[in-house]
Amino acid sequence: MNYDILTLKEKEEALFAKPVYVNRIDSPFCINADYLKANSDFFGECQRELFVSLFPMLPLLEKTVPLEEADYILYSHPYARIEDMSPAVIEQLRYIDTHRKPSAEIIVVGKSSNAEELLAGSIQNITFWSNHYAELVGKKFGVNITDEYFVYDTEHKILNIWPVNGCLRKCKFCRRSYMDIPFESLSLEYIKQNLDYYKSVSPEKLYRIRLRAENLTEYGIDIYNRQALAELIDLISSYDEVKEIDILIGLAICEITDQILDSICKSGKFTFIAMNLEAGSNTLLQTIGKEHTRERAIYIAERIRNANPEIFLCSTVMVGLPTETLDDVYKLADLCIKTTMNHVQINMYGSAPKHPLNSLPQLSPQLREYHLRLMVKLIKEKKLASENKDLLCIVYERNLKRKSRKAAIEKWVNEQRLKTTCLLTWHMRQDAFIPQLNRFVKCNGEIDKYLIYLRNEYLKSKSN
Repeated sequence: MNYDILTLKEKEEALFAKPVYVNRIDSPFCINADYLKANSDFFGECQRELFVSLFPMLPLLEKTVPLEEADYILYSHPYARIEDMSPAVIEQLRYIDTHRKPSAEIIVVGKSSNAEELLAGSIQNITFWSNHYAELVGKKFGVNITDEYFVYDTEHKILNIWPVNGCLRKCKFCRRSYMDIPFESLSLEYIKQNLDYYKSVSPEKLYRIRLRAENLTEYGIDIYNRQALAELIDLISSYDEVKEIDILIGLAICEITDQILDSICKSGKFTFIAMNLEAGSNTLLQTIGKEHTRERAIYIAERIRNANPEIFLCSTVMVGLPTETLDDVYKLADLCIKTTMNHVQINMYGSAPKHPLNSLPQLSPQLREYHLRLMVKLIKEKKLASENKDLLCIVYERNLKRKSRKAAIEKWVNEQRLKTTCLLTWHMRQDAFIPQLNRFVKCNGEIDKYLIYLRNEYLKSKSN
């Protein structure tokens, strides 16, 4: 199959389609990738791994064999995007270890490579590759594939660029506080080479560029010993073919220097910027490990809005944080208004064992819910009394307006109160949200059932 002509949606469907096993003699590499496919629900939360590394690996996954017959077992699980899934990762790897052939090698790629330290050598003949793993896997099997940092979305006509991977910050609510994910920037020279290639071959694909990273503001620190985001923005803006620039995620407000801010404002090409306010009071921001102040956030938003009045600004915020008071909630609603956000995504915070915030006194579920409802009420009241009447505040309350789905959503919300979760978003992709997150919460049992089902189906086909 020629994967180069597939859309991103088609590649995703191909990657996570139910595996069709072949006989060993018909499999060029005797690979099993069941767990990579079974963990597919999680990759929607980690598109970098999906777009940059997993899609290029599709040619290796066309003809796979059952786990028990494989010479190589590919494993990946982008755990901890929402909560710490390391126990599930360890459990799955131990299951693989007990069901593989003695000579079979387990190859763990991506964020799940953090399991190496947790396993402490208890599993033998296992390889861990956390970064550049498409290239490493390609070399191992003699296939010319590599990680792709420039990915064009033909459906939405957007050129996605990942200039940097990782984040050097250790916010107290984030997986970065306990996970090791390599930090690496692409050079400005490499980025220019790729932009020049598109300019010469497909200039129309430069029309809209989306910059993506976990922390875009730290771009360049590892190779230039300084933040180089301003230079990156100036470079991209210099192309006449580029008409629109989006930043979907990755701007840490505390690291937006005046130089970066100047480049954003003078570009004139930014149409969408996401920057995370997270909390509304300086005291609470300091508690959760965010180094910006509400005053700096307001200043940055004002500069950007004045430079481009039509820009779409959005932010995520958290409600129910440890030590949060009613005053913090009032200040958060006020900050959302004063920063002229077009869209605020409200996340209900829940403690996670490995987060530093877990050591602080937690709010009760009832109090967190009260704070959430108060936040929604304040947003509604404040936006009606301000000039920012277009503010879209998205929480589960928005879904409750759909009477046909009210019961299902309330049931899901009640279920989440019984789980230990962190930063569960209560809106996501409207219709797809609830089944997706239910599968996420129940992943341990569901994935094992799924894999057992696949193996049983294969054994039935062989016996027939």
